[in-house]
Amino acid sequence: MPDRIPNPTNPHLPPHLREVCTILAAGLVRLRSRAAEELVRDATQARDRGEGCLHSTPRQRRHAYPTRRRQA
Repeated sequence: MPDRIPNPTNPHLPPHLREVCTILAAGLVRLRSRAAEELVRDATQARDRGEGCLHSTPRQRRHAYPTRRRQA
């Protein structure tokens, strides 16, 4: 897979606005990748401290106030 996927910009925008959009998009990608790296680092540190995962399967999840009442 190539490092950069071509993403055509709006040809109706003036060149200076296209450049601003490109710069903003690159900054957003950098910010999101940094956040993802921090999540991985935090998860690794938690695992190293012996903390377990608290995720539940969808069948195990329950709402605190069920909307449907059942007969006892």
